[in-house]
Amino acid sequence: MTHPLFRLAFALAALCLAGQSHAQSNAQPPQPSQFAWRAPVELPANASLARVALPAPALMRMQSADARDVRVFNAAGEAVAFAVIGAGPAAAAPAVRTGMLPAMPLFSAAAGANDRPRKGAVKVRIADADRSVWVQIDGQLPLDPNASKINSVIVDLRAQAKPLSAIVVHGTLPLNAPVQVKASTSADLASWTDLPVRGRLYRFEPAGAPSNDTLEFESAATLERRYLRLDWASQEGVAVTSIEGVIASGVPAPERAHGDLPAARVENKGLEFQLGFATPVAALALATPRANTLLPVRVLARNEVSQPWRVIGQTVVYRVGEAGKEATNSALPLNGVSARWLRVESANGVDLSASPLSATVQFDPVQLVFVATGSPPFELAVGRAATPAAALPAGMLAGTLGGKRLDEVALATLGTAVVSSPSEASGGFLDRLRPEGVSQRAALLWAVLLGGVLLLGGVAWTLMRQLKG
Repeated sequence: MTHPLFRLAFALAALCLAGQSHAQSNAQPPQPSQFAWRAPVELPANASLARVALPAPALMRMQSADARDVRVFNAAGEAVAFAVIGAGPAAAAPAVRTGMLPAMPLFSAAAGANDRPRKGAVKVRIADADRSVWVQIDGQLPLDPNASKINSVIVDLRAQAKPLSAIVVHGTLPLNAPVQVKASTSADLASWTDLPVRGRLYRFEPAGAPSNDTLEFESAATLERRYLRLDWASQEGVAVTSIEGVIASGVPAPERAHGDLPAARVENKGLEFQLGFATPVAALALATPRANTLLPVRVLARNEVSQPWRVIGQTVVYRVGEAGKEATNSALPLNGVSARWLRVESANGVDLSASPLSATVQFDPVQLVFVATGSPPFELAVGRAATPAAALPAGMLAGTLGGKRLDEVALATLGTAVVSSPSEASGGFLDRLRPEGVSQRAALLWAVLLGGVLLLGGVAWTLMRQLKG
């Protein structure tokens, strides 16, 4: 009968051999069946090169931050040459702002009072026709002691020639109370045109809690030779003293891919989302279905279970207003964070277990340009752990285009995708045993270490029995 100690040593040796075999299998050229997401590619007519955009389901299965686990295979199962456009976090150009532009408050006379403004003031026509409203162009206070400020300011943007994409509002805000601001523009201070804006202004306590001083325009606005008017509701503690304009980039923002995350797991008063991908996340949109909700939150991330959480952003999740006309928060920019887990927790200690939050990730576009080598059909494959990089430098393919850009290559279309689970795609016994959040290398090292401890324990037990005998 074989001694138990020998059986344990044999098992440890088998484990080491299995790990070596597993590593060798990963070193072999990737096969299409090993990828978690695959879709047929239909080439444009007579195309020798084609461009394909990765959809959100593919990006949500990518296992690398630089798109190294992406391939295009021909009918023979051979990987063809390709280059990646737009993989990894985009290096956004720093926002350029205008100088500080003073905000001039609007004053109103009491009903029936003399509606003639003093010298240095200009009369303004707004929707409220029962009052005389004016703005002090010279910055002085009105002479009429009964005149009062209204919840509006005007900014002179007539000299601003470049289009603006947003404004940064300076002044004071009430604590813990988002302020909704409406914007409109006029050339003559009489006829006003609404200017749609996104977001609300807010400042939460304590120090370091979420705050926002920026209002984004729905689209770039040309405000040369026009005035900007900002109006807000009757809230105490709001004062706007100046603004800065954010100059719009000449390049339109690319359309992002969106993907919904699985339901969160409640953990220590917070919500944790397991991503299952390593694709850089451009933004995170948190939403609540509950009406009249206001939640200041912080977002944290980590890549391994053993790592501490790190804060990557703060925002306010809200849904307020009349049914059908509710205002909701915008997405939180994450600037290309690559993480395996996200955690959302209240900034003021509130338990989020009863707060049903949904999460949607946004990705900057990732495209491939590939050489149609071999016979069709071609297949795009995404999502394989520990895959070596194979993409060519983009400039190498661009040099073959005779002056054309890679993003001008004809766009191919994708057919119905085939999706497999990570364990099915890898097909390895060790991968199926590996705990979630533990890398292949770490799992193998822990297995060998545990086997070594058991082996030493067996040796010690055998020696003790011999000494007692």
